[in-house]
Amino acid sequence: DSVVGRDRVMSETDFQNLPYLMAVVKESLRLHPPTPLMLPHKASASVKVGGYSIPKGANVMV
Repeated sequence: DSVVGRDRVMSETDFQNLPYLMAVVKESLRLHPPTPLMLPHKASASVKVGGYSIPKGANVMV
């Protein structure tokens, strides 16, 4: 109440004055990121996975 008050809706500019809320948001995003961390790699050898042939040197997402 001391930062936002009861007579208005919280805005984006209020976040800088609410460090605990920002910490909660950041920790939530750390534990449950909105997108999976997928890094591109190159196949080091030709392989067959689930019926699909992946040639050596092909870009794959892991």
